[in-house]
Amino acid sequence: MKDLEIIKRLIGERVTEEQLKNVDCFLQKNLGLFIPSLGVCGYAQQKGHTHPAYMVVIYFADTRTKISHYPAVIYSPGIPHDDEPDLHYYCIMIEPEFFESQYALYSGEKFEQQVLEFEICSDILKMLNTFAFECSKRMPNFEITLDAHATVITHWIIRSILGESFQMRAISSDYSVARAQHFMEQHYSEKITVKELAELGYMSVSSLNRKFKKETDRTPMEYLIELRIEKSKKMLRRRNTSMADIAIHCGFNTSAHFSACFYKHTGKTPSEYQSRYVE
Repeated sequence: MKDLEIIKRLIGERVTEEQLKNVDCFLQKNLGLFIPSLGVCGYAQQKGHTHPAYMVVIYFADTRTKISHYPAVIYSPGIPHDDEPDLHYYCIMIEPEFFESQYALYSGEKFEQQVLEFEICSDILKMLNTFAFECSKRMPNFEITLDAHATVITHWIIRSILGESFQMRAISSDYSVARAQHFMEQHYSEKITVKELAELGYMSVSSLNRKFKKETDRTPMEYLIELRIEKSKKMLRRRNTSMADIAIHCGFNTSAHFSACFYKHTGKTPSEYQSRYVE
């Protein structure tokens, strides 16, 4: 009964258990994770339906393809929309007062967007699956850990909306690799060599390359390029800096080099990305 009350508070008073028979529901007082596992959601099939909560949908078009970010969209409460039943997705419902209180910690203002597309790091899947596991197992004090998970998930979503990407797999347990990562985070706009990074950890270039590849599944230079691309995305969304200045600020030698790298990693030109993702 308590779970049904939470579901109605997030999805809508008219939702029925029959409509959710194909959906796995994982609930905390401020956040619900809904995964269509056996088929489509009956409630979502209603044309122009709305929700009293903020709804975040993360799309997984092809989970066999290794990608760093998934497309996502957030709908404000009360916004009519139609769902796309053929796509594999996770749906996250967040209680309005809770979401707005957390969002205000970043901007000091209310979230005014009605519908907003954004990108979220694929590592969010780990956090969501952990949340689902905790809900299912209900181990001692699970309510406390669920509260913590709900807060982290909400902040991860807000940071992604604001263009702050986070990748769990990029955090290394090896200090020498972590030190190189931290240096790149601080100096990504400057010229950086693998030799310079290796010297930070008092090791050879070959040793750093081997350790870095093992820890992050990419070379130091591949990591640096991805980092620069993520930094450039944030600047592109702000729309107040020229392409040439973005290229220089993010460590690319020329605008052409920036465009080529950006297209290789995202499948879009910087201009195409800027047109689609606007803050």
